[in-house]
Amino acid sequence: MSLEKFAKLIAYREKVVIEIGPGEEKCSPDAIGIDQYQKSSVDYIADLNQGLKFITDNSVDEIHAYHVLEHIENLEFFIGEIYRVLKKEGRLIGSVPHFSNPYFYSDYTHHSFWGLYTLSYFSKNKFFVREVPQYYNKVTFYVEKIEIVFASPFRYRNLIKKLLQKIFNLNTYMQEFYEENFIYLFPCYEIFFVLRKNDE
Repeated sequence: MSLEKFAKLIAYREKVVIEIGPGEEKCSPDAIGIDQYQKSSVDYIADLNQGLKFITDNSVDEIHAYHVLEHIENLEFFIGEIYRVLKKEGRLIGSVPHFSNPYFYSDYTHHSFWGLYTLSYFSKNKFFVREVPQYYNKVTFYVEKIEIVFASPFRYRNLIKKLLQKIFNLNTYMQEFYEENFIYLFPCYEIFFVLRKNDE
């Protein structure tokens, strides 16, 4: 898709929401689905590893990315692209598999590992206790929310995991306590996050 065609598409939208790599159905029916594979949920086909060059700077209100960022070959480049196209105060909302997820390694298309601190490398605020380097990239999102999500395809195990989810998400101390001490005893499923673009 060309820059001009995409600009025309979003010109008449009050709120521009993009869902990158949607599943069989988009999480938001009003979102523009973008992926490199043809599906009913995809409005436009594009190679995400080439970035979002067909989207102009500061033109998108929200980007949703559920279980897609771990598939990107050059994560630093792609996060930079997301930051570029978001409007000021625009949000990146999504989820990625936690590195303790027992199903993570089964998918050979996964390229990056994700833990609680991964998003801190793209953030200007100190969400957790430990300091991380801020000089790898120029992206300065503000972390609004990070949540550890527990899930199991087995019904009764899932009930137990939902209880663990409540306990370990009580506060950031409990989240860090979990990742430092309990991940291999109680592996979690994913990390849900909300980031806000703030250029100040």
